[in-house]
Amino acid sequence: MNKQRLAEIIRDRACTIIDSAPADGPERQAHMDDAELLVVLSRVIKGKTAEQAFGAPGDWGYHTPIGKALAERD
Repeated sequence: MNKQRLAEIIRDRACTIIDSAPADGPERQAHMDDAELLVVLSRVIKGKTAEQAFGAPGDWGYHTPIGKALAERD
C-alpha cells in the first residue's frame, strides 16, 4: 500500500466535497464536516494517532457530537 498516495487521494476527495458544498445553510456544515473527516483519515493513514489527527475538541465545536466525544475522558 502506498500510504502517501492514498492520503493524497483521500484529501482530493475532501476537496471535491468542499467544492460541491452549498454556499450556506446546515447542509454546508455537513459537507464541511464530511470533508474534514476525510482529512482526519488521511492523517491517520500517514501515521498520526487519532488524537493528533482529530485535533482539539474546540476545532469541531464543543457543542457538536464529535467535539463532545473528543472532550470526554475514558
